[in-house]
Amino acid sequence: MKKYYSLLLLFFIFVTLNSADGQPKMIRTQGVISGNVKCEIQDNDGNIWFSTGGEGVYCFDGKSFKNFTTKDGLCDNNVSAIIQAKSGNIVFGTGSGICIYNGKSFKKFSGPDTLSTVRITSLLEDKDGNLWFGAMGKGIYRYDGKILTNFLNNNDHRFNLGNSYQIIIDILEDRNGNLWFSSWNGGGVWRYDGKSFKNFLPSAEYYSSNEDGRNIANSTPKPAYSQSTDNITDDMIFSITEDKAGNIWFATRRHGACKYDGKTFTSFTKNEAFVDYGVYSIAEDTKGNMWFTTDKNGVYCYDGKSFKNYTTNDGLVQNSVFSVLEDKDGNFWFGTRGFGLSRFDGKRFTTFSE
Repeated sequence: MKKYYSLLLLFFIFVTLNSADGQPKMIRTQGVISGNVKCEIQDNDGNIWFSTGGEGVYCFDGKSFKNFTTKDGLCDNNVSAIIQAKSGNIVFGTGSGICIYNGKSFKKFSGPDTLSTVRITSLLEDKDGNLWFGAMGKGIYRYDGKILTNFLNNNDHRFNLGNSYQIIIDILEDRNGNLWFSSWNGGGVWRYDGKSFKNFLPSAEYYSSNEDGRNIANSTPKPAYSQSTDNITDDMIFSITEDKAGNIWFATRRHGACKYDGKTFTSFTKNEAFVDYGVYSIAEDTKGNMWFTTDKNGVYCYDGKSFKNYTTNDGLVQNSVFSVLEDKDGNFWFGTRGFGLSRFDGKRFTTFSE
């Protein structure tokens, strides 16, 4: 009888650890009080990589999470971007430069000395193998393996929050080979065709009507603002994505989502709650649905006709959601404020954070 109860206890522990509530947790190991999680990439081997503000990076192999920090050789525990290079190496943009992981160990990026301490804000390897990265206070860099070139720095832009540089927090290469850069300090969006940069900004009325919301102290009545299809809807853009049809989508600070078809801008703002609080990321899933993560209203799924909203009431860990990633099995991962991480299988949410 005693042996029976021992076996029963072992079975209960096994079931608990392998139930939905007993899924492997994403543990915060360094004791950081607050921070965010971003779902970055699924690598060629199927591992999913997550960046954090203060806790290094996490890698999920489908069964368990592994945490990498400065103790393991990572340059900095504040990680802003992760990509997989054509070489297969995992590349990290951190608060102290660029770090490379070859599957066994970490090493500092062997580029110019200028990069050793700079705070990285975004990363991209283009089709030609050039490495592009945003650097805080220094605009954007391109490194071709020999020459380091700086762009969008010392740029005299009157709406750029008084800065002479662009804070580039996302980079996209579209199907035509154009590079897109999103500015987070009032520079809107920049497109680079390999020869020159083109800047996309809201209309003059956007600023004169205080639609940007920066003139808080000025109570003078402002003229009415009417959104034009000729202009992007906001000058602070969190992220950029391209859908299967070639449309470029922008996640904006105050004006929801904006779609550009190469000629006109379409604003996704009317009658949608995420408009008032901004959108952090946009992704198209394998079925053609568009997913929007928001600052305060959870996640929206758009099927081309209507929006469906998912919040903490549905099991999402947090309503301030920074990123979305669809894995190879069709699950959706959402990284949130407060070190939150949720996975959605189309029916229910599972929390992977404490």
